[in-house]
Amino acid sequence: MSRAIGVDSLSRPLAVVARGLAEWQRGDPADAAVRTLAESARDLHARTYTLWMWDITAGGGVPLWLTPVGIAEARSFSPPGPSRAIARTIAAAIQAGADPERIGVREARGFTALAVPGTDDELAVLALEEHHPGCRVELEPLPGPPPVVGPAITLAPSESAVAPGGGLAGLARAAEVHPLAAAAILAAHGQPVDLEAYPEDYAARLHDWGLVAVPAATEPPPPPDLSIDADPCPRRRGARRLLRRLYGMKKIGDQHHTEFDHVYRGVPADGRDEAADIARALIRAGLLGEKPSVGQRHVYLRRDALPAIHALMERGETDDPALEALWSCPPPGRSTGR
Repeated sequence: MSRAIGVDSLSRPLAVVARGLAEWQRGDPADAAVRTLAESARDLHARTYTLWMWDITAGGGVPLWLTPVGIAEARSFSPPGPSRAIARTIAAAIQAGADPERIGVREARGFTALAVPGTDDELAVLALEEHHPGCRVELEPLPGPPPVVGPAITLAPSESAVAPGGGLAGLARAAEVHPLAAAAILAAHGQPVDLEAYPEDYAARLHDWGLVAVPAATEPPPPPDLSIDADPCPRRRGARRLLRRLYGMKKIGDQHHTEFDHVYRGVPADGRDEAADIARALIRAGLLGEKPSVGQRHVYLRRDALPAIHALMERGETDDPALEALWSCPPPGRSTGR
């Protein structure tokens, strides 16, 4: 039975809350994780807060901590609650072994994902508790496909809040760097990242410690368009649309099936044979299941294949060689063939 999520959920274990959500139970841990982040985000404005985070891995094996701090809040380093939480989290990652020069910021579903290469999982728990005193902090591994994560973001000093004030924001302003860059170098040298005021010479110290002012960032190249409409392969586009249609109809599991005719509903008459061929290929690949019903052929999304279904539906990716043989070009974001 699925459960709702609310402020009272913050006193319960993150894993228990997430597994009780409808998204998790239908095979979408990433969607469930985003819901928990949204709830945790509302609590970050309190002096003592619950910080829920998910440990995920991006392409290339880079470890990421998906935080409840909005990416817009990380860029502007405001308001104070989320800013304090993200700075403390960077300090904890460095204490747990992350390379300060390789810590990065990415965007995932509107939230901030911290790239933390080199962290030790056991040390991370202790470091997070130490750097978020009096707060509840949980870092849970996220199974299945993670939310789509964007490329590394360069944080320019001009992006942070310009209102006068002290603390880390004031120090970063004096040193002409972004506050999160200042937090990383402070933590790397064993200095606190959440003082209300820093000595006047600390701006110079940041540069003595090897920090250089970050120039105004140029916009990074946009990530590849993974949308179905932008997919250059007509057959793969059709397969993705079919999966999306069945997913939207909640035809997941053998108790929630629909007529085989739905595979080409809305497809022009001259394309229905190919749509049916694609559906049969998805059945052979194990993404769709078949169930006879009142003498008719019915299909459904196989629950055990949901990770592969999401990979194809959301990113155009598949590990099935027979499906790949149907495509006329590589999926979006991959410039070379298999």
